[in-house]
Amino acid sequence: MNNLKSLLKGIVTILIVLFAVPSVSQTSALKDYIRITGKIVDSETGMPIAFASVTVDNTQTGTVANTEGEFTIQFEKSVNAKYLAFKYIGYKNKKVAIKKIPQKNFTVELSPSVISIDEVIVRPGDAEVLIKEVLAKIPENYGNKPYKEMAFYREYVKKKRRYVSVSEAVVEIYKAPYDKIISEDAVKLYKGHKSAKVKTQDTLIMKLRGGPKTALMLDIAKNPDILFSEDFLELYDFRISNITNIDDRQNYILLFKQKSNPEYPLFNGKLYIDVKTLAITAAEFSLNLENPEAASRIFVRKKPLFMTIRPVNTKYLVNYAEDNGIYYFSHARGEVEFEIKWKRKLFKSHYSVMTEIAITDRTDKNVQKIPRSKQLKSNIIFDEKVVPFSDKDFWGKYNTIKPEESIEKTIKKYGVRLKIQEN
Repeated sequence: MNNLKSLLKGIVTILIVLFAVPSVSQTSALKDYIRITGKIVDSETGMPIAFASVTVDNTQTGTVANTEGEFTIQFEKSVNAKYLAFKYIGYKNKKVAIKKIPQKNFTVELSPSVISIDEVIVRPGDAEVLIKEVLAKIPENYGNKPYKEMAFYREYVKKKRRYVSVSEAVVEIYKAPYDKIISEDAVKLYKGHKSAKVKTQDTLIMKLRGGPKTALMLDIAKNPDILFSEDFLELYDFRISNITNIDDRQNYILLFKQKSNPEYPLFNGKLYIDVKTLAITAAEFSLNLENPEAASRIFVRKKPLFMTIRPVNTKYLVNYAEDNGIYYFSHARGEVEFEIKWKRKLFKSHYSVMTEIAITDRTDKNVQKIPRSKQLKSNIIFDEKVVPFSDKDFWGKYNTIKPEESIEKTIKKYGVRLKIQEN
């Protein structure tokens, strides 16, 4: 329960502030890198597949598609990569030869993979027994040694469809072993930037508290208490609903739902569990909002007395990648929509906030803990740690999640003029 409070209680802070706008930029040389952009769609419907994973075959380099199915990936020419691999839950894996990828209008079609549950022997016993076995096998299925990881992080705040703020960063992560309960992950800011415009008539500024450190807590294999503290399993109903394919492996779809009349909001959603290893491979869940007042107290740390704030929708996604029998946290996204009502005003406002992190590189060589003085804390307002958007090559060699076109257009409208400073 403490992990749940840490994750949720610090996500949003309501402040009346103005942004400071410093001027800084930097450039990067990319001569030794290959850069590929494209879009991933359903082969039958043509609809984009949001958050599909893209990896350079036989490497630790990868990224995920955005909500429009678009992606950008970069990797060193020296690795002599032959293929890009594309994966998503419920679809057949696909590899595309890099030499056959066109420079423009590259579209990848993934085919749905349907499994009849009649063709699979379902594990005997009820779903509650299954989840207990899954939790017991976490030390076996996940890494028992530390890793150094590089990740791309993004957060935004939107008022209706207008982006109020967008912050992005490349971060370094010390990923602690999964079998060490008291060993925490640590994160250090490598480089980052943000949008820099707040309209003068905007008297309310919604900000996210926590940044990349809080996003890492969505690693539910490392922090299972976020969903299923052993003391709270009895507060859930569990059910195995179906079987699906993930990375060409059969996975149970385990549904979970908080029992009615909650005094404290928990979660409803689904886990994807590898049939053979019982590893959690992915999760989709949302906070139970039957008690909106209690849910609001979890999210909001500070607000004016004459304002009411109610969460109306939440959605969390978590994905893991498997390599040689070990599963790694690879991607997480959390999004919350709020309804805001001012006293004595007729109309309501709608804000949404989002955090997203994707691991793009990983190594177990020469891993050292990040000094405490350089670690990002879980109580920071990340937007205040980075500087305004600058040149197009800001990210250099690091793989990012390609922004939605609407974000790109919004950033162009900010009108912030920054001087380019050479390194």
